[in-house]
Amino acid sequence: MKVGSRKPGLVLGAVVMLALLPVRAEAQSGDYSPMFWSFEGSAGMVVPMGDIADAAEAGPAFTAAASYFMSPRLALRAEGGLDMLGTQGSVDPNMQIFHVLGGIEYHLADPMGNTTIAVDVLAGASTFDTDVIRLNNYPNSGDFTVGLVNGSYVAGNAGIKVGYNFARHADSGVPMVTLFAHAKVRMIWANAEDTAVYMALNNLDGFDTVMEVPFSVGLRINFP
Repeated sequence: MKVGSRKPGLVLGAVVMLALLPVRAEAQSGDYSPMFWSFEGSAGMVVPMGDIADAAEAGPAFTAAASYFMSPRLALRAEGGLDMLGTQGSVDPNMQIFHVLGGIEYHLADPMGNTTIAVDVLAGASTFDTDVIRLNNYPNSGDFTVGLVNGSYVAGNAGIKVGYNFARHADSGVPMVTLFAHAKVRMIWANAEDTAVYMALNNLDGFDTVMEVPFSVGLRINFP
């Protein structure tokens, strides 16, 4: 079985953020936040849902992100992540999923206050990468198949973040550090033919959509 790879052309969130920097720089209104940039890193666990959950197990997840504030509560956000899933059964190949997404972040609570409550909606691409998989007696008795899952697909996620702000910048009063917890729901639109070799480890058909639920905690560094 030859597992294909698709690389859809997607505009990354980081590019969008850089392109829109002049919008805020030219703003004359006093409605704009003194907070300009935020950078964050987090670690936690991702739980696979749907068809992939019949073969994959929960594993560690890591995320890095940057946000650029266009107004006191609205920011552009770029995010990269890595999920590391286990595999059910006696054979346990590594399954990594890399994510690059961009979109918006909206703060339900004043980001200059002591607490952070924010939601984000992002779109981009997710790339699957597995070890080489050997399937004996597949697709027929006496045969064997060698393959891997290595493709990029359209993805999107929505999340909510709750945190506590502390240690403010002396001149601006902007919180320097935010300790937060973040929960998301992510969808990836894959291809059943491309993923068949991974699911065949558990005698299952390939999946064409993936749902993941990542939970993480982390630190966010804010700059005025």
